[in-house]
Amino acid sequence: MRARRVQATVTRVSVLGPGLARVDFEGDGIGEGAAPGRFAMVESPGRPDCILLRPYSYFLAPDPDHIALLVKDAGRGTRALLEARPGTRTVVLGPLGNRFPEPAGRCWAVAGGVGAAPFGGMATTPELRVIFGARTAAEAGFASALREVGVEVELATDDGSQGFHGSAVDCLLARLERDRADLLLACGPTAMMRAVAAVAAEHDIPCWVSLEARMGCGFGVCRSCVHRDAGGGWRCICEDGPVYQAAEIFAPAESRP
Repeated sequence: MRARRVQATVTRVSVLGPGLARVDFEGDGIGEGAAPGRFAMVESPGRPDCILLRPYSYFLAPDPDHIALLVKDAGRGTRALLEARPGTRTVVLGPLGNRFPEPAGRCWAVAGGVGAAPFGGMATTPELRVIFGARTAAEAGFASALREVGVEVELATDDGSQGFHGSAVDCLLARLERDRADLLLACGPTAMMRAVAAVAAEHDIPCWVSLEARMGCGFGVCRSCVHRDAGGGWRCICEDGPVYQAAEIFAPAESRP
């Protein structure tokens, strides 16, 4: 469906850790067309110096008039949402972008940071497991947000402070030694997704990735979110993404870091 500009109201800000929160909104039709992988552009409330809207993946759209986003402090624009109070008014433009395919069979998702967001909307998907990577347990708040909505999460921390000791990709490799997925999905830092794509190719598992980028418009006008693909061309993430088959974006020769 076509994107709509909605006058929205913040209904709840749930702190998940330092600089991390789930932010809920309500507005007329704000959740219509939301799907895992799609995103919205959101105005930074109370910050007239933040002219451009910021992109956020949909975390949940429980009904047509409500959505929830996962927000991480990345500067003054995101901080404005983290500091918002119930009743704060803002603007939400969406839905934008494409979505992940409907999972079939055993689906494993690998996520880091706000890359957890698309998988909240898959909570009812049978046989879905999210491997979430964080540097420390203190930075794993988005894993808790996924668990709260019913997603099965396996946490991996670089320092071993909680869950698997190692990166999300290390955890994926360890799991593949004793089990197999029918589909891999990934969203998070580019290096992580590149590594997941390489693992998927090695194990002959279909893989889709959702790219992250700074955006100025969200619908292909400013061209600020271009990303080089596996063939050396350029993709405008907001216009024909952000979800792609991994082989479209990451060349098979690219190895795990």
